[in-house]
Amino acid sequence: MSSGSFNCARRVPLIEINFIEHTAAIRGVSRIEFVLQSSEAAAIEALNERPVIALDDEAWDDFVTTLDSPVEPDSAVKAHYARR
Repeated sequence: MSSGSFNCARRVPLIEINFIEHTAAIRGVSRIEFVLQSSEAAAIEALNERPVIALDDEAWDDFVTTLDSPVEPDSAVKAHYARR
């Protein structure tokens, strides 16, 4: 993660600029403050949509072992694939 700043240049249609400026004015912030706040809110939302698995070392090892261990198909699965 960078601790500096970055430039983001993009041609934005006038209708979008007007919409952003109008909404920023309603919030009482500048256009750039509004865009930065909105970007941060969207980033937080995206991170919150990701599943989080918090396990101690033993539980993590068990989890990984389970994922790495193939499951033996039961008779119903075997019968299904035998018909194919």
